[in-house]
Amino acid sequence: MVKRKATPARTTRNADATAALPTSFEATVAELRSIVDHLETQDANLEDAVGQYERGVTLQQHAEAQLQAARLRVEELLPDGTTALTDDEEEDEDA
Repeated sequence: MVKRKATPARTTRNADATAALPTSFEATVAELRSIVDHLETQDANLEDAVGQYERGVTLQQHAEAQLQAARLRVEELLPDGTTALTDDEEEDEDA
């Protein structure tokens, strides 16, 4: 008889945390807000709360990657790698 190693709960939670990441930034933020709201308002058990926190961290990192990808796409379109469309817009922001 072959003995199987028990799968640690952490491995299962990590798989849940990265499962099916949203494709749009808006969906990522919406799910992250939902998790935060749930953690703030519900009396979840510790294991569920930690799992949701892990999912939230994964979503936060995913959102940052989505923003960085968008930023790089915009920089490719602008001359000299600047992020401002015109100097006039920068002056308006300072006012």
